[in-house]
Amino acid sequence: MTYIVHVTAVVEGDLERIEQLINEYRYACLENQPGMKQFFVSRVTDNPNVFLYTQIFISADAHQAHIEGNDPKNFFAQMEEEGFQFQGRWVAGKEIDSAPEGQWLN
Repeated sequence: MTYIVHVTAVVEGDLERIEQLINEYRYACLENQPGMKQFFVSRVTDNPNVFLYTQIFISADAHQAHIEGNDPKNFFAQMEEEGFQFQGRWVAGKEIDSAPEGQWLN
């Protein structure tokens, strides 16, 4: 079973730069964290200050390793250094049914 985290982030600052930082964060996580399978990011259509991400991990332990790792620390330090505001709320849980590797459930 995979472990899925959904984050709603409300940000303030240069939205193009924030989007760039979020993308850099996403790709760093995918490169550095073998327990992270996917990291999707989108922006809310009618509110450009809101980003949604979905992170898919191999387990709750892999998510915990992510939280304790350097990638989130570096991302939030960079956001703070550039004076951007970030308020996030996340929910997480185990997937109730898993598709075979390489396939998606519809």
